Amino acid sequence: MVRFFFLASLVSAAWVANAASLWLETTPQKPVPYALKKGKGIELGGGNIFPVTGNSSGHAFCIMNTNAAGSHRAGGVFPHVHKKTYENFYAVKGRVQLWGQNLDTYLANTSVQTTRVLGPGDIGAIPPNTIHTFSLLEPDTQLTGVLVPGGFEEFFFHMNVAAPPATPPAPGSGSGSGSGVVLPGAGGFDIPGLADWDVYPQLDFVARRDVVDGRAGPGNWYDGPNPLPADAGAPIWVAKDYGPKFLNSENGRYHIVAPFVTGTQTNGTFSQGTITLSPPGDVNGGAKAPSVTNEYATAFMMEEGQLEVTVDGYDAVSLIDGDVVFVPGGVPFSYAATAEFTKFMYVTGGGRGLDYELMASARKWDSAFYPRGGGALTRPGFKI
Repeated sequence: MVRFFFLASLVSAAWVANAASLWLETTPQKPVPYALKKGKGIELGGGNIFPVTGNSSGHAFCIMNTNAAGSHRAGGVFPHVHKKTYENFYAVKGRVQLWGQNLDTYLANTSVQTTRVLGPGDIGAIPPNTIHTFSLLEPDTQLTGVLVPGGFEEFFFHMNVAAPPATPPAPGSGSGSGSGVVLPGAGGFDIPGLADWDVYPQLDFVARRDVVDGRAGPGNWYDGPNPLPADAGAPIWVAKDYGPKFLNSENGRYHIVAPFVTGTQTNGTFSQGTITLSPPGDVNGGAKAPSVTNEYATAFMMEEGQLEVTVDGYDAVSLIDGDVVFVPGGVPFSYAATAEFTKFMYVTGGGRGLDYELMASARKWDSAFYPRGGGALTRPGFKI
């Protein structure tokens, strides 16, 4: 028995010694497990950083963080459409205004343009064939963009600027249908064939300015529930904690899953939302976080609290605000909150990822809080 214990200890020690570090200094160029500290990743300039790219995710998705000063101009970029690319705008800090309208109904004059002013935790989801433009509004604004499929970020690097130019091309200069288009702004540059990059300017679109209480156009905002639609035909707006929520209480911990888009809204392409997690043992005395293996690539970006993530073959990492972890599909990993109300944004590269599995065993939930203890633990007269 002693000899067996000694040999087992040696094997364990060897495994620990051979375990790789999950932390990297920048985004890798192939899909491997990795973690990045806040602010790390491939930098473009102008406050733009890519912690997940098409190359690093196997072209499942891209995550782009933009941190910059804003202005109150109507539309910080020229209005445009993507025919193949989903583009979701998640506000992290400051305020962002986003406009959107389905292209077909805009041309037929059968829909109403919508806009929302996004604060921290709010999201606007822009499916393909949707006219959109946006503006950063505060002196210190951070916006997280999720683009699907991964690879669209190469457009920004091709332009060698932080974002599509603030000044739109003049009417008649081209529409991205294959002809060269000279776009003013950032000194001026020539992009031959915007359509090659899945960018189609819509120069007749005029961004509305009649915002009241952070919104204009149909639908609830902070005045009622923000349900997810049955398909991806129009922009999706979800105010923080006003969208659908689901409570999973398996494995000794609570998950509040708050989806922004699921496979239903993305034709099975990806899903995105937030998870609020309790430490192990909050439910029925459970302790160790189970290992999970997802078919799809999965990324977490931390918002608050502290999360420990362990990927098979790697040292465990402890993530805090702004840190990112990525796990390719088919790789086992586990995660556990080490602080109460740990919250992170998730992105999965398919419609039946981690969030789908959690919601399948969850119940609908109306609160932003998971169940807590039954009240004060001190008795009357107790001296503090």
